[in-house]
Amino acid sequence: MPYTTTNILNPSQEIYNYIEDVNYGMSKPQLDHLSNLMHGLIVVDGNKSINSVSKAILSAKDSSSIYKFLSKSEWDNALINRNRISHLNLVLNHHVETNSTGLLIIDDTINPKPSAKKVEGLDYHFSHIEGKSIWSHCVVTSNFLAGDISVPVQYQPYYRKEQCEDIDRSFLSKVDIAKKFIADFNAPSQCNKIYVLADSWYSNKDIVYTSLQKGYHFIGAVKSNRLISPKGIKLQLSQFAKHIAPCTLDVVTVKDKDYRVYVYEGPVAKLENALVVISYEVDGDDFKNPVYLISTDIELDAKTIIEYYSRRWSIETNYKYLKSNLGFDKYRIRNILSIERYFLISFLAINFLEIIRLTQESSTLRTIGEAIEYQKNLSLKEFILYIYKSAKRNKPLQEIYSHLKIA
Repeated sequence: MPYTTTNILNPSQEIYNYIEDVNYGMSKPQLDHLSNLMHGLIVVDGNKSINSVSKAILSAKDSSSIYKFLSKSEWDNALINRNRISHLNLVLNHHVETNSTGLLIIDDTINPKPSAKKVEGLDYHFSHIEGKSIWSHCVVTSNFLAGDISVPVQYQPYYRKEQCEDIDRSFLSKVDIAKKFIADFNAPSQCNKIYVLADSWYSNKDIVYTSLQKGYHFIGAVKSNRLISPKGIKLQLSQFAKHIAPCTLDVVTVKDKDYRVYVYEGPVAKLENALVVISYEVDGDDFKNPVYLISTDIELDAKTIIEYYSRRWSIETNYKYLKSNLGFDKYRIRNILSIERYFLISFLAINFLEIIRLTQESSTLRTIGEAIEYQKNLSLKEFILYIYKSAKRNKPLQEIYSHLKIA
């Protein structure tokens, strides 16, 4: 485990350069706040609270100044977010390989706040981990995947209709938000095909049609009650599956797992024609319950559909980086504007790390985790260099302590 220090000097020049690339109209003090917060989310170990960032980043102001920057300072977070996406698009266009297949993943995540009473925007949202609804914020996101590139693109908090008037927000359903993400997505020019991936909650006609209108195909899980029409007979997938003997089906292998697969082509619910892959994962001498996957690209084989859908998991990996490493769910702020600005800074941070991973020439950074360690090492080197230079200049020890906030 690398050595770390709780006292960190200025953000790296790479962070300053990135912030300058996405900035428009922010003052120097606002830029400093943004850089320090982003730097703190990346390099501060343990608690990612604003108070801990304020104490650890030596160039940061006190926590009350940071809270004011988030809640009251006049800057256009929507504009910065658009600039973030535009800059990300430029990077993707430069680094995505020619003739790549791009995957745009749609999902949502929740940030639990079980004991919070006065935080705006909270409601009960279902947690797949807990298996029940919990007091939390819900955020819909999109994630782009091509080759070894995996990067969050968009985010938007979801608020129930009855909340929107109280917090001065227009109501959009999760499906509306997902449709907007798909419609607004600018595919890298090197991609010859884009597939939108979603779990069964987002696999509905509105999202499928939005994908097709954009020129993208759709692959998603569907529920067992979805209607198909084999030989003109309408029945649910679960009813159809009763007539299938998995042991008689062809075997495909994806990521060292064997699946028995049946492929149906024809009408699916309100779609005129699509493929449905009914897959049974081999479990020793038995089979797991069937999984139903739909694809609007009828040229794909079952193995490719399962393989593409399995890559949907990359969005969960980035949720883990956001929450475990970048404090995406660790905020202790009440105001809705502050919370949404905090989400923006978290997305700036993870986009920055992926961009550094792609553009760093002096080393090979394979993951976001390695990019985080790289930034931490830069901070540690700067810390050691400061001590070294101070000693050479015979700077009084008390003055060094004071600068390092350990007096």
